[in-house]
Amino acid sequence: MAKDRLVSVVRAAQKGHDVAYDVLIKHLKGAVFDIHRRKVSSRMTADEWYSDGLNVLIKCVNKFDTDNPRAKFSTYFISALSNHATDLVRSYYTAKADFEKNLLSDNSEDYGYHFEQGTDTYNPEELYILRELLQQTEVARTPEFCQAIRHFLGVEHIKNIKSSRRLEQMQYRLKKSIRSAINSTY
Repeated sequence: MAKDRLVSVVRAAQKGHDVAYDVLIKHLKGAVFDIHRRKVSSRMTADEWYSDGLNVLIKCVNKFDTDNPRAKFSTYFISALSNHATDLVRSYYTAKADFEKNLLSDNSEDYGYHFEQGTDTYNPEELYILRELLQQTEVARTPEFCQAIRHFLGVEHIKNIKSSRRLEQMQYRLKKSIRSAINSTY
């Protein structure tokens, strides 16, 4: 195997030298954007992907064995980044992603407006708007969703452990959908 110039830089980064990350980024930035262009450019912006790439870089630096490397660090990083891109593309087609897509109303014009404004639970007009939104949402017609909303509003407490787990998952997906809706409106 040819000598890997980045092993000493990775070793320095593992010891906590911040400048080492700058050197690694300088050498690997092109690969990050190449994978973005080839795999995920239709799903996320270059800036979002660059941020993900930096997270993958940090994980790779922490896990890379500098004493007995089985591959060059650049190869290791590019493989990890490529796998991450594949995982993102696959997650787009999962049942959870379908759930998140169906969670929101089909009316895309109102999409950003309703999530930008908070709901004042003491204002009857705001409660009416929230009720109308939930009626337009297909998922809102399922018994689990209705039970979860009643739990969030404090009307009903879920005691069943299995339902509680579903509630936590639904709450997580709802928060994630709201965050992505808010981020997409700015």
